[in-house]
Amino acid sequence: MQLELETHQDAMRREWLDKSLPEDWSGMDSWERLDRDKTRVTIRLDADMVRWFRKLGLGYGRRINAVLRIYWMALLSGHIEAYVGDNVTPRLFLNAHAKVREMEKGR
Repeated sequence: MQLELETHQDAMRREWLDKSLPEDWSGMDSWERLDRDKTRVTIRLDADMVRWFRKLGLGYGRRINAVLRIYWMALLSGHIEAYVGDNVTPRLFLNAHAKVREMEKGR
């Protein structure tokens, strides 16, 4: 499983991680739950994973989405690495400082 995860993470880095960020994204997401627009998709998941999420009760689709968001935010915040040597923290640090400067100018 570790090898499979590393293979997927390497593919993410090469193919889309940097391109997946919205132009205006700063990494400063709210801690409060936001009701975002939803898109209906068809996705094939492993049967055991679907059973596990369904056993957790109603709202399992929302929980699957939350797990994906947590993983995505962990990658982008530097809490986990997408690949060996990955480090997005400096970019987020610079963006945070730019936001603070913007807010200070607006006072």
